[in-house]
Amino acid sequence: MKKSLIAAAIAAASFAPAAVMAQAAAPAAAVTPTVGAKVYAPDGSDVGTVEQVANGVVTVNTGTARAGLPTSSFAMRAKGLTIGMTKAQVEAAVGSAKAESDAAKDSALVVDAAIKSSDGVDEGIITNVQGDNVTFELPDKRSAILQKAYFSVGEDGSVALTMTDAAFKSALGASAAAAPAAAPTDAASAPAAAPTGN
Repeated sequence: MKKSLIAAAIAAASFAPAAVMAQAAAPAAAVTPTVGAKVYAPDGSDVGTVEQVANGVVTVNTGTARAGLPTSSFAMRAKGLTIGMTKAQVEAAVGSAKAESDAAKDSALVVDAAIKSSDGVDEGIITNVQGDNVTFELPDKRSAILQKAYFSVGEDGSVALTMTDAAFKSALGASAAAAPAAAPTDAASAPAAAPTGN
């Protein structure tokens, strides 16, 4: 069974890997993958390298995709650390998960949709979506523009920022301080989280 999830990230952080469930090649003693370890497919072909291990999720980098796999997906075989998928299968699963996530995000990021921070604070209402730019009205009636990468969609279809209220307020403050006296009028030239009006 394959299960997928793409996590969005803020600009300063690298994108979290798509979570992909892989079945172990066969039951075996529990293994503890370590960063830098090579990962192989059941046929012995290379899949990638362990990039991170955190909270029961092992991030495997194939060179073109990053997949989060549960620790239980790994077994130790003759060649080394093995999962039940080939490199091509992992990359296809990540690509499929990204396409599903992008489609869900596009259908949720619509005018009048409410936005909350990742910690549940109301942040505003979407007023315009143009390309990758999402404009929304803040509770204080100012507007802000963020790229779609800064949003996530809950299972219930709700829209949330990929940052806490405090992080968002900090980004707004930093953008306001760095912005010239006249706010940009071209959404493509506006900095992330730039207040665009009063």
